[in-house]
Amino acid sequence: MTSFSVKPSKPMAIFGAVFGAAILLFGLFSGIGRNNGFLWLWLAVGIGIIGFNLWAAFSKRGATEVIETREKADDPADAGR
Repeated sequence: MTSFSVKPSKPMAIFGAVFGAAILLFGLFSGIGRNNGFLWLWLAVGIGIIGFNLWAAFSKRGATEVIETREKADDPADAGR
């Protein structure tokens, strides 16, 4: 079985981090004075988006997907075909 790690391009991951920052700033400025659970969830999601995208952009192992391929002979489901 062969596997390939798929990493987003650095510009796309940085764009995702900028989008996460926009979500974070929107949550901060629209939620000033309110202290509710949705605001904290919104901010946590924004921080998660920023962290995930920066990890994908700058880490050597920043793959967001792993694609695995199988040889036909190795797959018992394909033995009758």
